[in-house]
Amino acid sequence: MFGWGELGLIAVLAIIFLGPDKLADMARTAGRIYAEYQKAKKRLELELLYGQEIPNEDELKEIQRRKMEEIMSDIRESLNSERSMERG
Repeated sequence: MFGWGELGLIAVLAIIFLGPDKLADMARTAGRIYAEYQKAKKRLELELLYGQEIPNEDELKEIQRRKMEEIMSDIRESLNSERSMERG
């Protein structure tokens, strides 16, 4: 790894060559890339650990929608059975 001297030299050179405005943009971009890397690494770990692919966001929304429909159906059935018991 780099020591403090090397990191300082890299920072000074980056400021000289890129300028402070572009340096901030580059740091922001590097942060986004690192976050995507971490997310991909976590997905791969989970896939290897559990042996199945992790669903993406659209698949999760579809699963959530189906579960909500299932719950609403169960509630309706329960209410209908209670109403029929009260009448009968």
